[in-house]
Amino acid sequence: MTDPQNPWQNPEQWQQPTGQYQASQYQASQYQPGQYPVDQHPAGQYPPTSQYQVQPVHNPAWSMTPLNPVLPEEMAPPRPATITAAMWTWIAAAVLAIAVLPVLILGNAASLIGDSTVTAEDRSAAELGVTSLAVFAGFGMLVAAAPYVAFAVVLRNGHSWARILLTILGALGVPTMIGTLLFALNAPAWQPGVVLSVLVLGLTVAAVVLQFLPASNRYVR
Repeated sequence: MTDPQNPWQNPEQWQQPTGQYQASQYQASQYQPGQYPVDQHPAGQYPPTSQYQVQPVHNPAWSMTPLNPVLPEEMAPPRPATITAAMWTWIAAAVLAIAVLPVLILGNAASLIGDSTVTAEDRSAAELGVTSLAVFAGFGMLVAAAPYVAFAVVLRNGHSWARILLTILGALGVPTMIGTLLFALNAPAWQPGVVLSVLVLGLTVAAVVLQFLPASNRYVR
């Protein structure tokens, strides 16, 4: 016997007829796909992932457009003609300076050997000594001229320290060339030595002037 006051004893009252709720009774969501606010999606009714459209974000800072590389040669100012002329003038002066002493020695070999009445053996030995002296003098001038060539090449790139060192070397080389010129003037065969000495002196002065012209000053740093 069931108690009418106890509803739990009548389970039929809690049973819903099968199919009581039709699909049409569900109201369509007021939110369209892709418009669900955060944390407000109906339980179990999240839209498919494919319905979301992701818009790409464009940031100019992320642009992958390649930049043209800037080479050091393009960053540096153009080399003026005065610097190029100074470099080649220094090199020419150095090359001629190497030849000055050997030319003087070999050109005056007869006077250095002495009396032509000496025996052939003594004369051959004297000639060998003069030739050795000329070679030794040429090697010494080659060593002395090497810094001129090296610093002249560095000057081509506009380094101020190379210009300073070349100026110092030029100041030291001028008295040497003047002494060589005086020696050549007193030699019997003086013409080759004098010409070379004058050329070296003139080229040295010209190189110093060229490397300090206004165009060179703007380039050297």
